[in-house]
Amino acid sequence: MALRDGRRAPRGQRRSGARARGIAPYGAPGQTIPIKDIYVERKWVGYYGGTMAYRRDNKDDSALAWLSPDYSDQEIGHIWDGNKFATAYLLPEVVALGLSKTNKLSVPIILFEGCHDRLVNSEVAASWFDTLKAPHKHLVWFEHSGHMPMTEERGKFLFSLVRYARPIAEKASDIAP
Repeated sequence: MALRDGRRAPRGQRRSGARARGIAPYGAPGQTIPIKDIYVERKWVGYYGGTMAYRRDNKDDSALAWLSPDYSDQEIGHIWDGNKFATAYLLPEVVALGLSKTNKLSVPIILFEGCHDRLVNSEVAASWFDTLKAPHKHLVWFEHSGHMPMTEERGKFLFSLVRYARPIAEKASDIAP
């Protein structure tokens, strides 16, 4: 792949470009995106900084597990097994939901949106949220987060849970003692 100035792109960029072109047209209107293509897209979005703001991966967050007294060394080796197992079952169902057609909920909703999220487009989510009718709704923007505001902006995330979600839980008598 040639750059604008005539030089060749680095090998990794050539490879990612070829793989990305291999899943085109990605997300064409009326077309269901194959799960295998979603995995390719997610891999490269993460590599180019669209999962974690200002970083290429979430290795730092994964490394935090080693500091936790809650896991043994043996358990840490399996920390992502649940994701690998559940994604194959849950992701196809989520993709098939078609929530863009949903404009009314009978339950409260709080959206936590990272401004740098490229896995789930936060601007699309905000546009959908604007049209949504719900008994209670709130949208919280995380200016320095991608897809993982709970780890990228931990303090603001906790504060937002206490400020917006706890009152809903209290009203429903669903809080811890």
